[in-house]
Amino acid sequence: MLRSAIITSSRCASINATKISIPVAIKRSPTAILEAINSTIGEDKTAPHFSFIDDPITIPTTQQNKRMYYQSKEMGRRAAQHLAAEWPTLFMYDIDEPKIEAFRPQHPLNARPYEGTEQELVEMIKEKEVKTAVDCYEKIRSNGTELSPDVQKDLFNLVVFYNEDNIPDSEVSYHGWRNFSEEDIVNGWKSQGTADLLFETIDKTPETYSTMIAGLCKHASGPSLNKAREMFAKMLEEKMVPFSQAFDGLICVSDWKKAKEYLEIMNKCKVKPTVKTLDAVIKVLPKKLSFQCKLEHIQKIILEFRTAGVDASLATYSLILSYLRPGMGEKDENNKKIVVSILDQILANLEAMKAIPLQNSEDQGFFKIAMYVACDANSSDLVERIERIYSNPKNEVKLTAFTHEHSYYYKYLTYNLLRLPLDEAEVMYKNMVPRLVGVNRELLLVIMNRLIAKPHWSFVKRIIEDSIASRQMFHFAMSSNIRQLLMTVNIHDLNSEDQMIYRETLAKCSAIWLEISEFDQEKGKKFMTNINAKFVEETEKMFSRI
Repeated sequence: MLRSAIITSSRCASINATKISIPVAIKRSPTAILEAINSTIGEDKTAPHFSFIDDPITIPTTQQNKRMYYQSKEMGRRAAQHLAAEWPTLFMYDIDEPKIEAFRPQHPLNARPYEGTEQELVEMIKEKEVKTAVDCYEKIRSNGTELSPDVQKDLFNLVVFYNEDNIPDSEVSYHGWRNFSEEDIVNGWKSQGTADLLFETIDKTPETYSTMIAGLCKHASGPSLNKAREMFAKMLEEKMVPFSQAFDGLICVSDWKKAKEYLEIMNKCKVKPTVKTLDAVIKVLPKKLSFQCKLEHIQKIILEFRTAGVDASLATYSLILSYLRPGMGEKDENNKKIVVSILDQILANLEAMKAIPLQNSEDQGFFKIAMYVACDANSSDLVERIERIYSNPKNEVKLTAFTHEHSYYYKYLTYNLLRLPLDEAEVMYKNMVPRLVGVNRELLLVIMNRLIAKPHWSFVKRIIEDSIASRQMFHFAMSSNIRQLLMTVNIHDLNSEDQMIYRETLAKCSAIWLEISEFDQEKGKKFMTNINAKFVEETEKMFSRI
């Protein structure tokens, strides 16, 4: 009993002495958990883009198939949204707990009835429903309701920027779809529209004048440019100081001589230029000059803007390289060396930066043009430095999937396939194709030429598989190369498993060629593939020993 009492008292004492303290909650960003998970999980280089189903049958191989698969999926998603909006009663049975409104079918603003209130207009402006906002504004005016000056100003900025049209596909929020949008057709300024009406209604300040001038220049037409220049002259007469956006717009639609005049006025008015001003100036530099004159122009402009406290962005670097990059027929090697030296300095600046922020939608173009310059100069050091900078977590500028990313990595992969040992080239190829680079004829020919000279069975097998998946077997030249690849492989050097795979691959190719020849004969040689019965017979004789 005494022992039991001692133990009990000891337990009570220990329990009473224990204090539970709840730590203060750590403030985290909305994406902190995702970023932590991402930092511990590496990139799966065997998986396709997240938009595609991770199944070998449904993974697109070529760029054309990627586009078709993605657009089909996106159109299906939009069709489902339309069904949910048209027949909402079919989706009323909802047993999810908790009910999250964001997961429920949502009517777009342009499909909802509206009464024509200021609050509705504010919501439409926020969602960038331009045409619906204009209609709502007309309804508010017909009701005789007065809008607050701030709402009028926000609506004015919206309709001027988009010229009273809805936002283009290139600006939609959903990933990928904006990459496949057709080139936006820039329509001329809509005169006597809502923008002109609002401009006459709101206060005439330097900001409203500058916004109007920038919009008139963005949606340029003959009358709109004349009107923009008249407004600019009127501002100067009334001692108004234009904003930098007005100068940027006017410079973009001017020649080099007129652009210099605007820069002088800008300096006289003591308006601080921005990186957009710098980009606009480089875009209008004269093109038909000697390389030395171009270089002097660039050096002078960069020095002037640096004195004004303006640093170049990636988009600026892209414009500089595009302006100075020698043409295909350039024979002066010294000019090429100067461009390479400039690229080297740019990369050194980027490597020294703690972070590379996204400042402009055109920033991504730098990595593409830089990779082309480095590959054309045959500088493996620059090529790898560019890739390291692009892949570094500090870089926030990413190439758009399926389009610019493909061009960038296609150049990078092709360059390395020509110089790396076959073992390393095989690893790089398998890591990038078709995840980043779509299979195409030119890429396959580069590798085939190397493999014919120096056979490498595992690589040969993959190349043949990709040729079949990308439907390259229809081309006579490709089929001839594949047949030659199979001939170069010494089957006796393979192990039993690889020998079996080799025979299966050969049988698959022979079956495809036989089917093509029969189809070609049936259709009366309309396709002129040259893969006929003679080709199949020659193939059978060549591999009769196997």
